[in-house]
Formats: sequence, C-alpha cells, structure tokens
Amino acid sequence: MPYLSSALRALGRENDLELREIERSVAFSEVLCPRDLTSVQVEAWLDWADSLPNDLPAGAASLAIDPQANVFDGAIATFAHRLAQWGLRLGHFADAAMAANFAEAIEMTLLSGLAAPALGMASGHRVHPTAGDVLPPLADSVSLFLDDPAGRQSLNQVLIEARTTTLASAAQTRLAQALDDISHAIDRSEGDQRASLKHNPALARAASKARRFGASDTLIARQIQISQGMVPADWSRMPSPSPAKPRLRAVIGERDLLSAGDPSSVLAAETALETGAMHIVFNPHDAEVVEAHNSAASAAINIDRFFDDLGDFASEAFIETIGLWTQALDIEAAIGFSSTLEDSQRRHAIRPLSLTLAGLGEAIMGQGLSLNDKAGTGLATHIFALFEAAAAHASATLAAHIGAYGDFASDKAEQTDRLSQRLYQITALKGHAGLKSHALDLIQTALKLAKKTGLRNAQVTGLFDDAELALRLGVSLGDRGVTDLLTVMETEDGIFVPTVKACVIKGLQAISQTWGDVRGVLMGHRSLIDAPHIHVSALKTKGLSEFEIDRLEAALLTSSSLAEVFSVRHIDAAFIQDIWGLSESDLSDPSLNLLDIMGFSPTEVVMAEAHIFGHKDPEALKLVSDATYHLLAPVGRKAQIQLRQQIEALLDAPAVAPFSLAWDQGVLDVMKLYSLAASSGLRAISVVRAEAPLDFALDIPDVDEAPKRTSEPAPTRETAARIIEKIVERERTRTKLPDRRKGYIQKAGVGGHKVYIHTGEYENGTLGEIFIDMHKEGAAFRSLMNNFAIAISIGLQYGVPLEEFVEAYVFTRFEPAGPVTGNDRVKSATSILDYIFRELAISYLERDDLSNADPSELNADGLGQGYFHGDALPETDDAPSNAMPASQLISKGFARGTATDNLVVVPFGNRKKSEPDKALVSQDDVEDR
Repeated sequence: MPYLSSALRALGRENDLELREIERSVAFSEVLCPRDLTSVQVEAWLDWADSLPNDLPAGAASLAIDPQANVFDGAIATFAHRLAQWGLRLGHFADAAMAANFAEAIEMTLLSGLAAPALGMASGHRVHPTAGDVLPPLADSVSLFLDDPAGRQSLNQVLIEARTTTLASAAQTRLAQALDDISHAIDRSEGDQRASLKHNPALARAASKARRFGASDTLIARQIQISQGMVPADWSRMPSPSPAKPRLRAVIGERDLLSAGDPSSVLAAETALETGAMHIVFNPHDAEVVEAHNSAASAAINIDRFFDDLGDFASEAFIETIGLWTQALDIEAAIGFSSTLEDSQRRHAIRPLSLTLAGLGEAIMGQGLSLNDKAGTGLATHIFALFEAAAAHASATLAAHIGAYGDFASDKAEQTDRLSQRLYQITALKGHAGLKSHALDLIQTALKLAKKTGLRNAQVTGLFDDAELALRLGVSLGDRGVTDLLTVMETEDGIFVPTVKACVIKGLQAISQTWGDVRGVLMGHRSLIDAPHIHVSALKTKGLSEFEIDRLEAALLTSSSLAEVFSVRHIDAAFIQDIWGLSESDLSDPSLNLLDIMGFSPTEVVMAEAHIFGHKDPEALKLVSDATYHLLAPVGRKAQIQLRQQIEALLDAPAVAPFSLAWDQGVLDVMKLYSLAASSGLRAISVVRAEAPLDFALDIPDVDEAPKRTSEPAPTRETAARIIEKIVERERTRTKLPDRRKGYIQKAGVGGHKVYIHTGEYENGTLGEIFIDMHKEGAAFRSLMNNFAIAISIGLQYGVPLEEFVEAYVFTRFEPAGPVTGNDRVKSATSILDYIFRELAISYLERDDLSNADPSELNADGLGQGYFHGDALPETDDAPSNAMPASQLISKGFARGTATDNLVVVPFGNRKKSEPDKALVSQDDVEDR
C-alpha cells in the first residue's frame, strides 16, 4: 500500500509556493515557502530548519525524491530524506522505492500544513540505532507524592531552584541592559570628552547603574572601550538570557485532599506558578507517562485541514496521516537525540511518542459549533476517539512488522487492558456513526494484534502545548479552542494589517450570519468618521488641520490603540508645541498623553476605541445575536475541564497542556483549579500564568529609612487622647532580656503528666522567655519540649507577638490531654501546648476567655480585695520621689494583670531621715510612737 494515497494527495498543495524575502538575524534572504504562510510563520520554519540534525546511516544510498525546489532552503526535503534513510536501515521499508514514497508523503503533509514535528535536538545523548550498544537496565523513576514529607521537601527544593534561576536571569538581563546603556550614552553624545565619566553626565549615570547591578569597574571600563571601538565589539557582550524549556515534573496527589483544598496543595501551587512545568497526577502510572513525555518524539496533526468547505471530514486521509506520522515518530525515537542519558535510555526501552491534534477549536468553529456546548464537545470527542484508535492501530501494525518495544512483555497485561478499555469507551459514544465505526474497526484490530505481537510504542497519543509548533501550523494546540479571533495579514508593502481568522468567517457562514454585521464589533471601523466623541469635527475644534487628521486616519489601519495613534510618531512635534505649548522635555516624557491634553476623558477614549478598533469584551457580540456570541465566545473553564476529561479518557497519556491563568492570579486561584480538576476526574492538572503587561508598574511612594530598633523602651508621657492610625515599621533585631529578671513558676498536671512553666520578663513586664520542664517523661519528649521553648523564646525576643503564638497553639489536640490540676484558672486542656498557651494568655494578655475557672473568686496577688484592687492609684503630691512602679519588681505574669499597673513601691527600710525631717516631727507624733 503506498504511503501517499489518492485520498491524502487530494489535500495537498505542493505547487502553491512563492519566493519571499525574509529578514533573519544576520541578513535578508530569499526563501521558497508556501504562499499562505505569514512571514512570522516562515521564520519559525527556518528556525526549525536550523535545529535539524544531518546524520545519515553509513553507506546511505541516494533516494529518488523530489526536493520540492528547495522549500525552506531544502529543510523539508532534508528532514524527510533522513527519516526515510534511517527507516530503510532499521527495517521499516522493504526497499528504497517504498522509502522514497514515505519521504514524499512526509514532504506533502508538511508543505500542505497537515502536520508538523516539534523542535528536536541537533546533537545530544543517543543510544545508537545500529551499533548494538550494551545498556544498563533503565532505572525506575522515583515518584513524588504530595502527601509525603519527602515529596514536599523535594518540591520545596524545586521551588527554591526556580526562584534562584529567575533571580539570576533577571540580574543578568538588568546587567546586560545597564552595559548597553553605557554604549548608548556614548553614542548619543558628541565631542572629544563623550567617553569621560567626568564630562558626560549620561555616561556617569549609566556607569553608576551598572555598578549597582553588579558590574565591576573593570567591566565598566571595558564596556567604555568597546563603545569607542578600542576592542572588538564581540569581546564579551552579555546576551539576553534565553531560559531552556523546562522539563515536565509529575507529582502524585490524592483526589480527596486536593478536592478539599488540603494545605499541602499550597506548596504545589507555588511551585507550579513559578516553574510552569509541574503537573499534579493521581496515580503512579500517569506520573511515569508524564515523565516519559520529556524524552518522547513529538508532532501535531492539524485537524482543521481535514474538513472541506462543505463541512465534510476526510476520514481516510486523516487515518493515513496518523499512521504515516506514527511511523515517522517511531523512526525519530530511534535516531533522535535526548538532553540526558536517562532520557535516551528511556526512549530506547519504551519508545514513547507524543502525537497530538492541533486546530481542534478552529475545526469545531468552522462547523458552526462551539466547544461550550454538547454538540461541539461531542464532535471533538469522536475525532479524538478516531485519533487514538488510528494511532494504536499504527503502533500495533509496526510491532507486527518489526517488533514490539523492549519492555512490552512485562507491560502486556496492562497495555491490552488499556486497549480493551478504549474499545468499551468508544462503544459507549453517542452520535457521529461514521467516525465511531472507523474508530471501532481500528481499535478492535489493534487489540487483536497487540495480544499477538505487541505494541511498538508504550504510548503514542497525548495532549500537550507547544507555542512554537502552534505558530508554524498557524492554529491552536490541544483543547483550548480559538484563543484569538483576529490575526494579521501582510500586504505587498510589508505592512501588517489586522484581519479575522478564516475559521471565524467559515463558522459565521455555517450559522447564516452576515460577516458585515460582525465586522464592526470584532475589528472596528478603523476610521474617525462617526466615532463617538473623538471624531473629525471634534479634532478640528482642538486645533488639528486636515493634514494631521489624514495622517491619523492612515495610522488607524495598523495601530491597536488611540494612544499609539495620537503621538509624536504621527503628529509633527513642532505642531504639537505650537498648538498646546509643550516643551521638548514634555514630548520626551514616555507618559505623555495627548488625548488627555486635548481634553478627552478616559471614558470617551474607551468608547471611541471600541468603535474604531473593535470591542475587547466578547460580551459585545451579543449586540449582534446570541448565536454569534455562542459561536465566538471563548471556551469557559468548566467547559474546558469537562471536554478535557472526555478526551483524556481516550488518550495514552494524561494532558500536559496547562490551564492558563491571568498574570495577577495567585496561589488561591490555582488551589481552586486543583480542587475543580480533582473532583472532575482529570488525570492530570497543570497551570501557567501569563506575563504581566509591559506597562505594569507599582505606584511605590517614597518613604524614610526604617528606624533602628533599640533595646531600651522609649519613655512615655501623658498626652491628650487622640485616635490616630500610623504604620510603624520595625527592624527585627533581637532584644535580649536583662541579666537579672523577674517571672514566675507554675506547676500543674495535664492528664496526669506534670509540667512546670518558668517565665522570664522584661522590665516593663512583657514576656521574653519560657522554660518547659516535664518530669518522668522520655528523654526525647523532654528534649523536644525544651527546644520548643527555646524556639518560642527566640521568637518573642525578635518581636513576634505573644498573641500569634496563642492563636497558633491554643486548642491543639494530642496526648497527653484532659483535666488540669494545680492551676486555679485552667481546669482542662486538649494538649500540653493548649495548656501552656492558655496559662500564658491569661497571665500576660488578660485573655480570661481562655480560662475555664471562675476568675471572680481569685486574687492572684495574694492581697485580697484591698484598697488598690481595681481602683486607680490616688494622685497625691506627697508621693516620695524615690517611689518606683511595682511592675519593675512584681511579675506581671504572676499577678495576672490585676494590680501591677496601679501600685508603687516606696523604699523605707534603714532609711536615715534628714535634719529637716526631724524638725517637722511633732511632740504628739513622738508620744504616739
């Protein structure tokens, strides 16, 4: 059977090519490429061409294949020729003619946009496909469990490494920019002293900035020399860092815990947001499959290209393309390179493939359906069922021809059970009888072959995201739907003009909606005529002439906002200065807003932009019709999860395509998504957060430096009562206790276990340390409690409020617990820590609500209901000058706050009275004594 059948050839467009001038990083070059590709897509294909390896098997014969007139500088022919030559050597083809037919089919699918491979590696690790290398057994991968302390520790290390990499990359970028600013400061200046730090203020500022970012003075001097041409320009220019594509990492979680928002998911959410490559799975097998994606050969098939203008689906061509690319990826799995030795060994042992579908959203929209409803998701599910069945059939056929993968014998029961489950799932599908019939035939044949001769690949199908691959195909990957309804069209003059995607026009035709009614909502009118508020007449009243207005009208065609149009780029600077009296410094200010200067309000600008450039909010489509909004509205989160759950159940691998989050969403939003995914039955869940807008900036006010914290408490003074609010920033330095300190010791029993609490206080009576002693307990438990007390004490001395410790440890439950003896305020406790912090809260924070005894019957100072109990200290001018507050001598904790604030201590023992005192003693006083 030829690889390039008539059904597949009918979808070809090999002859629709053109020569186009493309700007590369080095120079302009003429490239032969398909006519319907944009220049950006052509550049992406050329980048792919640069990454291709060029190794061939020894003694490879020349195949009779047409190089398609050097498309993409011959890259497509080179790629197909290499696969065919290695396939011939590895036994995939019976002869050179069959290999040449295979290469021709690969070329045709690439040129026609039916499929595309992911970026590979030009070199790296590889188990040589023909050398017969002796390999050690593949080590079992170690899975991370989210509910295991070791797994959380590993995740924490991943998070730390990700943050370190991010900071290093940011620092390198800032340093590179600072060095470039040095060159710019010299280039913008004139004169003999332009490279002098003393005479060129701009250079001095740039050098100071570079020094702050870590550049040594030697590096700054070398950069100044480079800018003057004293050393070669390529001496050591720091390139902007381009981080490597992150490896996927699977972590196993419990569905029930994630559904309930378990605290362990907080660490997972933080790691996922900062690495963008962490996936939560729910069983060890799926964890291994996700890890295998790192070493799998990958490609995508553009499903949108198999629907014609009438909505008919080319099933036979689709099945043939899947078989063709399954074989192509299997050859690539044998001859491709991996980034690590472990990946190359895994690729050799289980031959994992990752074939996915692209253009699903475009295809469904083109049929007048939406992935938000059952009709759209039903068609999508049937397409993926046929996709899985065709891929399994292709892998089983390859195994019957050239053998199963090495570990199939041990996996046979699991693999056949998986295929049996797919057969059952496809049988249960409703509707689309043609697609279902094809899928059932293929999966039944695959199951029979697998039981007899095995499978060539441990996994074939998956759902992943690859922005570069999506760009080359010009459609979205996976199950996202159409993320953007607009694209750009390049004119013959090289100008990019916004336009609507073809699938939108096709979908509107399918629901009998006129494009003209939708155009104004999606693309805007691109004219100031009839625009609300900012129109031709209004601009003339602001002083603009016909000439300036015509320039603005022309700029509307290629711009995306009014702020971009109303700028010095399109309005002459001298004209702006004459009309509105602005200075040159005003014009150079990046925050200059001419629309604001003209007197247009932000609301008026928004309304005018909606008319001119189209509405940003999809809800505006309801102005046309509900059917139009339903067709073009983005896929909702719940609908996407439901669709993914249906698709994932049919595929070999769980989806590793992440769910997108807005740039300002955080850990809580990720945890909600985790909970929804776990309860919905997804096999895996991952997230990626969008980058913040380029113009995002925090409004950070200028503040004074933080005051230094001193160990001596500041003196207080009586002031008039005022209610104020003040933010106090304190430096967290340790305030040590005095060498001679006060406190109290409390002995009690909790559930029959004796515990002693010993406190130490500052001069002002606040708690500064605790000691916890427990007798007749194990050495380990006593040591643990002692060190716990040390940790609490250090926290108190660094300024952690006692209230925080109380809230954290009160009501904790563990043994020993039960009745409390020896404490007149606490009669029961749920744990030792509950008792300790109840006692401290009552004694130092006056938290009587934590007492479970009657405080009215107690008087902790031992003085009874005396004169000063509960009353204010009488103010008198006769108080001796050497009186001191009782709080300096009496433990606040021991007194439990009942009398320490209104007592003074007057020293009188062994006091010698002065002579004036003796003179004042009356005779009556002497007699009384």
